[in-house]
Parts: sequence; structure tokens; C-alpha cells
Amino acid sequence: MSDNSMIAAQVATLVDEPGVTERLTVTGPPDVLPSLYRVTTIATASVAAASVGAGRLLAARNGSPSQPAVTVDTRHASAAFRSERYLRLDGRPLPNPWDPISGYYRTADDRWIQLHCNFPHHRNGILELLDTPNDRAAVERSVARFEAESLELELQAMGMCATMARDEDEWRAHRQAKAVAELPVLETERIGDAPALRPEPADLPAEGIRVVDMTRVIAGPVCGRTLAAHGAEVLRVGAAHLPEVRSALMDTGFGKRNTFLNLRVAADARRLQELVSTADVVLQAYRPRALDRLGFGPDALARLRPGIVVATISAYGRSGPWSGLRGFDSLVQTASGISWAEAEASGEEEPRPLPAQALDHATGYLAAHGVLSALARRAVEGGSWQVRVSLAQTGRWLQSLGHHDTLAAPDPTRADAEEFCRRLRSEFGELSYVAPPGTVDGRAPAWTMAPASLGTSPPGWEPRPA
Repeated sequence: MSDNSMIAAQVATLVDEPGVTERLTVTGPPDVLPSLYRVTTIATASVAAASVGAGRLLAARNGSPSQPAVTVDTRHASAAFRSERYLRLDGRPLPNPWDPISGYYRTADDRWIQLHCNFPHHRNGILELLDTPNDRAAVERSVARFEAESLELELQAMGMCATMARDEDEWRAHRQAKAVAELPVLETERIGDAPALRPEPADLPAEGIRVVDMTRVIAGPVCGRTLAAHGAEVLRVGAAHLPEVRSALMDTGFGKRNTFLNLRVAADARRLQELVSTADVVLQAYRPRALDRLGFGPDALARLRPGIVVATISAYGRSGPWSGLRGFDSLVQTASGISWAEAEASGEEEPRPLPAQALDHATGYLAAHGVLSALARRAVEGGSWQVRVSLAQTGRWLQSLGHHDTLAAPDPTRADAEEFCRRLRSEFGELSYVAPPGTVDGRAPAWTMAPASLGTSPPGWEPRPA
């Protein structure tokens, strides 16, 4: 089986739809990104799944008896998986978002641990436990006094973001890996009753669909911007006190307006309830059950807005001892043995991440597929729906596809992706960005709205045409 055939087979498994491969066209080389893992496969398959979901919604709202054709280019999908790396502002790359303290450190037992410090409160908490100043050399000396697993446990107990580097066998034996192994790549469940809600016929799959996007960094925001590219109205809801990564905000902010609401303030919580009561979709990437405590869990949202589709995105999944941990793409790679296997394949001593934040991006596209498909089901059979995805479930999917014999391809450059890039003026300057990949019924998704600063829009929906 060629890798492009593998892509088609993976799409068929993800979308669970007979005949989908007959209307799916995959173009481009089978391997684009250099990795021991089949990163190009999951990039293309997850983009294709999101495109199939868009096609389902388009057919449902227009009353079409047949599903539209979908086309995905492996080079375009791979470039989209590096969108934050390829983004240019006035012709220049954006500043490196990684804090100098973030990275891998050798421990007393000759293991490696990764510290994730890109948010100031995470960095400060780690420095406090290590009793060291904000200096990488000092952190190296302090970490070297700890055994890796002991330090991992202490930092996780504090709510910090750190994990010991494991190999794949160690991860498979871990209780969290066993919990993740019980879950599919993507879960969709009906969580309430509601009448069928069929949107008006339209040219764009998600036109008129209202999305409350309560996510940040990459995975959830990729889902939101994908829905926006297919026509949805996306309102990104943040809070003024929460830290943000500016480059990620710009990269994933296409097609969205931004507002502030603090859910611990009663007036803001009431305003969010009002927004949700007329929304179609809520995206949330808080830790499992965190929003339940604030009255905005999936069941509460379904009672507030029968017919809602809730997408829940987490690091380690909904069950297992790590289900409540904070996490990011690179940490899940490190915990699950992916970074260790990449290092061994490249002959490096230090753990090596994938050539893209592939777990983040794939999880975002899978969430978009789940949301769009749930909206299509809602149009026909009604109901409120929950879609669940996690970085760890996506990582397990990637690992299940096996290894290449070598790092599969030369590393592409930004120039190699230029044909997939577009330009748009923004308040920040001119942005050159990777356009959304995939076509549905011959039409490419697109963003018509540039990223905007946080809190620049009121917490409300745009007026609809009379």
C-alpha cells in the first residue's frame, strides 16, 4: 500500500462513511515532512476529514442527495501543519515564542525532562520549585540534582507543565497510555434532545453557523479558524488576565473576532450564557471538567441551548490519571516516546520533536471534522452533540501507523510552501500566511478577516441580513 493509499484508508476510518474514498483525491508526494513517523499521512488525512465534514454539512443544508468531492494536496496540508512557522509579518518571521527556560534538561539519573515555560506563571512556578533564578544555566544545574520521574511528579502536583522523556515501550506500560488506548481517535456522542435544525441553503458549508471559541494556543484555535474558513462566524472568547502567545494568536486568528469575558465575574458569565443561547457551536480546551465547575459543562450548555455542538479538546484525554493535567503538543510527544524515537532515528542524544506541531494541528482538524459532521447530523436528526479529541489520542493514532526506515524526506523550506501562501492586510501589518488546505466541491476554503488584537470586539454576534 502506498502512503497515499494509506491516507485514503485513514480518512475512511476517521469519517466512517462508505464510499468516501471514491470521491477523495489526494495529490502530491507521499512524504513531505522529515520524520520517522508518518506525519504527512496524518496531516493530509486530518485535513481531508475536516473537508469531508464540511461537505456533509453542505449537502445536508442544501438537500443534496450526494456528497461533494474532496481534494487535498499533501504539500499544502504539510505546509498548513507548519502555519505558525511559515507566517510572515511585513515579510519577516515572527519572534520565537519559546521562553529561554523551555526545553529539555538532563537529570541526576541520566534521563531527560522537558520543561514548558511559555506562559509566565508556568515558568515562575517551575523556578520556584527549583529555587533558582530565571537563568538557563542555573536551571540546568538545579534540574541535574533531581531524578526525572521525581521532578515530573513534583511539578505536575503543582499544576506545572513538565514531563519525563519516555520511550514508546515505557509509555505503553504507563497507566495513562492504557487509558488512552481504550479511546478512539475521535469521539462523538449525543448529549441531549433537540429538534432538527437545518441551516438555510448556502454556498459555504458553515455559512451562518455561530461559533463560540474558548480555546487558545494551537489545537482548539486551528479548529476555530477551519470552521471560519468554511464560512462560520467565529467569536473568540478570552479573558484579559489570561496570558497569550502573540504569534499563535496571529496565526490562528484568521476569520475570528476577539472579545473578553471573565467567567468568574457574574455579569460576564451571564453574557456568555446569552451568547451560547443563540450559538451553534462551543469550542473549549479547558482541562476536563474545569468548565463544569463554572456552570458551562457540556450538559449545562445542552440545556441552555438545545441543539448545541460542543467540542472538547484536551491534552491527555477524558480518563486516566493524567486526564486533568495541563499539556501541550511537545509535552505529549515527550511523554509518549515520539521525541525519543525521533532522536534515535536522527542519531541525536537529546529528545527531538516532530518537524511540526503535528499533534496540535491534527487534533484541531479532527475536531473540525467532528463539529461539521455533528452539525450535518443535527440538520437531519436533531440533538445536542459533544465531540471529544485529545493530543494523546492523536499521538496514539500517529504511532499506530508505524515507522519509516529513515527520516522520510528532506526538510522543506518556507519557499517550498510559497504557492500555498496568500496575503492579507491586518492591524499588525501585512500578513503572508498558508491558506487553508483542501477543496470541497472544487471550492477552496478561505479567510476574509485578518487576525485582530484581543478584546477588540464586543461580546455579541454580527447582525444577520434581513
